[in-house]
Amino acid sequence: MYKIICKDLGFDCNFTMKNNDRETLATNFGDHLQVDHKQFYPKKDVFDFIDNQNSKQNNLESIKNKKLSCVDSCESFRLEKWQIGHRNFP
Repeated sequence: MYKIICKDLGFDCNFTMKNNDRETLATNFGDHLQVDHKQFYPKKDVFDFIDNQNSKQNNLESIKNKKLSCVDSCESFRLEKWQIGHRNFP
């Protein structure tokens, strides 16, 4: 599934489009740019927009799915460093 968001390209527009076929998505988004924004982009540039946005979205999803392992190690460090009644600054 490919997805493109017009706002992520710098336009003040809430246009979002999803499609399984990249060719169809590029054609429809190119038409949207010409009609609504009066700008022409070659199909190669539209494909680059699609690839760029989808790679960013996939990276964000993989980061969200990772478990945070620092929580346990940071808590133990914090408990050792900050003790009541001790001078807690250099």
